[in-house]
Amino acid sequence: MRKTVFVCALLATSAPAWSQIKISTITDETTPSSKAVMADFRQKISSHPKQFALVSNKDSDQSLIVQIDCMPQTQSTAPYVCYYISHYSGGSSKTLMGGGIDIRATASEMADNILVSVAQDITERWKEIVRSNAIESLEACLFLTQSSCKVPGKLTAELKANVINLSQYLQKGGLKK
Repeated sequence: MRKTVFVCALLATSAPAWSQIKISTITDETTPSSKAVMADFRQKISSHPKQFALVSNKDSDQSLIVQIDCMPQTQSTAPYVCYYISHYSGGSSKTLMGGGIDIRATASEMADNILVSVAQDITERWKEIVRSNAIESLEACLFLTQSSCKVPGKLTAELKANVINLSQYLQKGGLKK
């Protein structure tokens, strides 16, 4: 219960708190420990519908990818030894947000700790990664096409334009990541 309150408080103060984050999950379904932890993680994510929505791996609208895998348990009483990796999925690029390894007694405890870690990744890095990816996407378009490009929504106020060409972008001094 304390961890759920912590996750809600952490996300309420984070940058993307005003919109739902679409999460895609990946695990090795043939390993029972990975499957159990992922099932608990998905259930915990679903219990925060204002902050998160689970989407298919094939959904182009995903904004966060979370991979969880665990070592096979040698006995039913053995602890869960798992790692997670989270990636921001922005358009055609994926950016590492965080990751970790943990040992817990139950699948539920492991899922709780991973959820807290993912929430911390979001609060600490989300705005920076979204902005950086938007700049990279715009610059790739400008430098590869040598024509006008649509300015990503996150950057329109900063550049004061919806469409920009390379010359205009360079005259503004570009953007710092």
